[in-house]
Order: sequence, then structure tokens, then C-alpha cells
Amino acid sequence: MDERIKQYINTPIPAPLPDDGFAPGDAQECGEPVLDITGRNGRIRYDASYWKAEVPGALTHCYVRAGVYDRLCAALSLLPREYSFLIYDTLRPLRVQQALYDDYYEKMRVQHPDASPEELESITDEFVAVPKMNRLRPSSHQSGGAVDLTLCCGGQTLDMGTVFDEFAPVAHTDYFERQGMDEKIRNNRRLLYHVMREAGFTNYESEWWHYDWGDHSWARRKHCGALYTFSDMSGLR
Repeated sequence: MDERIKQYINTPIPAPLPDDGFAPGDAQECGEPVLDITGRNGRIRYDASYWKAEVPGALTHCYVRAGVYDRLCAALSLLPREYSFLIYDTLRPLRVQQALYDDYYEKMRVQHPDASPEELESITDEFVAVPKMNRLRPSSHQSGGAVDLTLCCGGQTLDMGTVFDEFAPVAHTDYFERQGMDEKIRNNRRLLYHVMREAGFTNYESEWWHYDWGDHSWARRKHCGALYTFSDMSGLR
């Protein structure tokens, strides 16, 4: 086994830190372009998951900020050539966010019939952010700084314990760190987590597949200013 991989899978994913209340202000746009990276790198494939699921407004191409693409390449450089990324989702139009939010909110309303609207919004927001237009403080997927992905080896996706967008505690990144859990899944999650972190990304702890760079989620965890404002999606397909 490659020594670097051995180091990654032997290093536990840390438990989430408690919220310390730090909140980044308005993003100071750094001017990085949004890139269409569909087919740009043979080790990065795009699944177009929401377009396949016929979510209204979903994009057929994979768009990220230039800095995100650079760091995806940096993360891959830490791994042997047989490893690659499969990207599920990146830049997300507001219409898509609204459709995802409405669908999950309705599921939670059925599961929690006694919950108030405020409680349902809080439950829903753990996995699907409230759709809103804020150019200086956009949601992660509206900035071009967020990427939902998994790791592949030999072209096959590694077992991460859940499918993409399985909104349940088992999707929490550190879930398989518990004693007695499946070690293969735990090691796969560790490998993805540590190569992405070493490349500069932060992880959203409720979703093993979600990583950020330059957006407000990243800035909150890094205690710095966000680099990306709302990305203009006019003309994108």
C-alpha cells in the first residue's frame, strides 16, 4: 500500500468542533472566473446527478471557480493515478436549490407531523440550505466554491456507506469512526477527507460528500473572509 494512503487511512476523522459563533461578513469577490471543467481532466468525471433526476433548472455541465479546480487537481496529485473523482454537483442555480428544499421539507413535514414551521425549517436546513438570493453572502453552491463528490479507484466508486444525498445521520462524515463500524467504509471516508483537507478544502460535517473552498462555509471554518460572491449563472447549461 502507498505510504501516503496508509497515513491517511490510519488518521481518524476528527469530531466536529462546537460552533464558536464566528460569522464571516460580506464576501470580498476575488475575481476568479467560473470554469466549465466537464471533460477537462481525465481523473475528474461529472455525474450531473440533478439533471439525471430531472430536477428543474439543473445544469448538464460542471462549473466551479478556478481556485476550486486547482485544488481538486492538487488533491488528486496526492493519490496514485488509479484514483479519481466523481463529481455529483457543483454550481447550483437558485431554481434547483428551491426544488431540492421543497422536496426535502415536504418529506420532513410528513415524518414530523407535529413540528412547527420553524422546527421543520431547522430540520430541513441541516441538509438543504434555505433558498435565498444574497449576492454578497450566497449559499455555498451558488458561489462556485462548493463541490459534492466521491472517490473512485480503477474507475469504480468507493463504498462510502451511503449514496449521494442520503440525508440521515449515517451521512455524517465521522459516522463510521464509531467503534465496531465497517472499517472499509471508514477508511474510504478518511482517504477522501484527508486528501481534500490537505488540498485546502473544508468539509461540511453532516455530508461526507460536501467540500468547500473560498465560500462562506469555508470562511466560517477557517476564521477568515469569504472570497466568492454570487456567481452569475446566465448562459450556463
